Amino acid sequence: MEINIPDALSDSLREIGEIGGKQVYLVGGSVRDLLLKRPNLDIDIVVEGDAIRFAKEVQERWDGELQAHPQFGTATVTPKNPEKPKVDFVTARSETYQKPATLPKVKPGTVTEDLLRRDFSINALAMCIDADAFGTIIDKTGGVDDLNSGTIRVLHSKSYTDDPTRIFRACRYAGRYNFEIADADKQHIDDAVPLIDQLSGERIRNEIENVLVEDNAPAIVQLLGKYGVFETISTAWKVPSTFPSDFHTAQDAISWASEHIADAKTQPQLIHWMTFFGLDQTHGSPEYVIEALCFRMVLNHQLRRVSNSPQALQKEFADEVEIRCSFEKAGITLSQDTWFDYRNGKWCIADIKNEVTYVAGDGHIYGVQSPIAAYRKLSPILAAITETTEPSAIYQHLNPFPLEAIVLAYCNQDLSDIQRKKIEDYLLNLRKIQPIINGNDLIKWGEKPSKSFQSILRNIFMKQLNGEIKTKSDGY
Repeated sequence: MEINIPDALSDSLREIGEIGGKQVYLVGGSVRDLLLKRPNLDIDIVVEGDAIRFAKEVQERWDGELQAHPQFGTATVTPKNPEKPKVDFVTARSETYQKPATLPKVKPGTVTEDLLRRDFSINALAMCIDADAFGTIIDKTGGVDDLNSGTIRVLHSKSYTDDPTRIFRACRYAGRYNFEIADADKQHIDDAVPLIDQLSGERIRNEIENVLVEDNAPAIVQLLGKYGVFETISTAWKVPSTFPSDFHTAQDAISWASEHIADAKTQPQLIHWMTFFGLDQTHGSPEYVIEALCFRMVLNHQLRRVSNSPQALQKEFADEVEIRCSFEKAGITLSQDTWFDYRNGKWCIADIKNEVTYVAGDGHIYGVQSPIAAYRKLSPILAAITETTEPSAIYQHLNPFPLEAIVLAYCNQDLSDIQRKKIEDYLLNLRKIQPIINGNDLIKWGEKPSKSFQSILRNIFMKQLNGEIKTKSDGY
């Protein structure tokens, strides 16, 4: 398998090799994608020795910026010359897992040990960049053969149980490159899927977000679903059948937002999650399930206190019976169709019959609120918009919602042209309008400060949005 290195990258790698000699190597995805002739902006260098000290030498040679992470033995060099690539340096290391689904213990090692700790054979590749052996591929695990055959294969039988996040990555690479997961790996994945429940919410969230930014995300999601990944995270999680088409709507919304509302910082991952959970309850998960999943995976959410009864609630509950008893004392009756899950230092309680999710801990009961669920509440409001709906009404309808939900709605082809035009007017114009009359103006005009100021100013602002007030004098 030939490796074809662009001239500019080749020059930079040779320069790094000149500084480091036989102790530095291009590794992992950088080598994989060069062999596949695919673009890759991530340039990863493994150093047998002190990666941070070596990165400092490169930084001085390139007159660039150095960002070091001593606790991980890594560093990043950003060259002053924009034609040179940003390069990540890491100390070669070996690692061992004390028990499944936990982070490994690491220690300095050789480049071979570093390759053998990696997830898949196609990522366990290195390339020499010293002058004597530049371009020579180091392949200890059959990674080149797997690239040729289009196979995703882990390096040992316990790889998935050691780190169940590799299940997400195996499916991600299979979907990205149109590869097949090795037959032996399929059984290993089946054995390791139950361990996903032991992963922290942050690790699960990060892996799914990495999936959702892939161009072939729908196929990857389908493969993960085939292995029962989402069902393991929550038995109530229902990935919508409409996700493939909704995913393209999300891509359109993200692209439109970056081009047309650059003044506002939108979060693409929120748009992806909205579509991933389903744009309506018919095809996706119910709202109370979304709230529980947001808490489980530490997604964007807030806990809103619904009960404060320290005398009724204990700081820690031993079991379901204690929780039910304490909720009763706080005036909340849970149905028999309720599940309980201890996560993130608190209990998450999903009452399926009443379709409500609670979080309990520290003497309080909370409700979960997440902007990810906002689209569900927005849809019926959009349906009521007509050609005669005034700008002030549009503003009042849309302003409480996150921009991500509104942009996603704008790109939803199910809306009428009139509705889309009204939403576009809000996004491009109405939301930016600032009141031209404030409380000081009212005082100047003889009004005495009172609780009614807020409603007076609001009524004036609504008239301003409708074009009835264009200057301060119009409001006098």
